[in-house]
Amino acid sequence: MSKVKLIKSVILILWLACFANIFIPLSNILNYLLIFLIAAHCLEFIIFYKKIKNNKIKNFLMVMIYGYLHIQKLDYYEKTKQ
Repeated sequence: MSKVKLIKSVILILWLACFANIFIPLSNILNYLLIFLIAAHCLEFIIFYKKIKNNKIKNFLMVMIYGYLHIQKLDYYEKTKQ
């Protein structure tokens, strides 16, 4: 398994744990983490909005899930395209 796939899997598990905590309360820390993740990823989308040129809805959702990892992927595709 590549590093990127491993990191993406860990991020998805983290999101799932945070959302599961809404329905099955485990810890307040997960609630605060969910709020932080949503705020940080919204801020990332606003900051890097100019880099996202096409399919903004899909890319917004990907940034909300994976954050800067998705922005790096967009940069990589942009550089290899030229």
